[in-house]
Amino acid sequence: MKTIREYVETGILSAEDLKGALQLAMRLEFATIPPYLCAEWSVKDFSHHARRALHRIVVQEMYHFALAGNLLTAVGGTPSLAHSDFLPVYPADELPGGIPQELPVGIRPLVKDQLAVFMQIEHPDFPPVGRLVEQPPPTIGAFYDSIQMTFQTSPPEIDPDAHAVRVPHARPIRTVADAIEAIDRIKIEGEGVPDSPTAPTGGSTSHAHYYLFKELYVQRRLIKVDGQWSYSGESITLPEVHHFEPSTAEPNPSLGFRRVLTRLLMELESCWTTGADVNDAAMSTMFELQSAGEALIERGIRPEFVWMQPPG
Repeated sequence: MKTIREYVETGILSAEDLKGALQLAMRLEFATIPPYLCAEWSVKDFSHHARRALHRIVVQEMYHFALAGNLLTAVGGTPSLAHSDFLPVYPADELPGGIPQELPVGIRPLVKDQLAVFMQIEHPDFPPVGRLVEQPPPTIGAFYDSIQMTFQTSPPEIDPDAHAVRVPHARPIRTVADAIEAIDRIKIEGEGVPDSPTAPTGGSTSHAHYYLFKELYVQRRLIKVDGQWSYSGESITLPEVHHFEPSTAEPNPSLGFRRVLTRLLMELESCWTTGADVNDAAMSTMFELQSAGEALIERGIRPEFVWMQPPG
């Protein structure tokens, strides 16, 4: 399987290459969800700004994951996620596709060190405003640019009747224009675009994920002062959180969580392979996973995002 750097440096050379890139995009988008989810679940006050910001980000990442799957089926591919290799192993020194991470990506409460990890994940492919430190830009944005360039310069055949996950902001891909628009959305909502944060995302006043995380990190709102953006707005207090660690107890208290996660991956894959409606099964399973994860975290136990082979 090609790495993201290879896709960026050599381009996408065939229809199979494009399918491989979009399957990798699904893995990349999913890899951010467990750390973000557990950070959200760790916040004790459900009404706290930080929890609401994390929830918004997680929902958008889920939409990006769905869009990547819809793009893959639209070009004749088959999403593959109901197996152990789809799930990242945390802590991770690199994101799927070989994107190195100086700060390991792990599953931890919403503390300042974890916010630094999240900023690293979402760091733009261009210098963001109010940059904390100098670091080489990541290649996630360039990866999506390579995918988008393929749709623009060598448009693949689109199956307008391909199975798709239908959720808000992740509609089926019927045309090449739909594909280009979907990739734009993923880029703008995640790391932003070169004119960020001037251009809020999603038709709202919300900034791209990088800027939302940095607001929490510096504990100040990002505002415009005399025509310039700066983190000099309203003060933000970091929330009280549940701290959690891996459990060594027997039986493993995360077994139930792992069963629900496995069922969710199977149901999501079925949406793309059989046309099953995500609202008929997978949506309720997502809420079941949330309840199980929150219950573990409240007990001080880190949820295990690990595949559990179904019986038989």
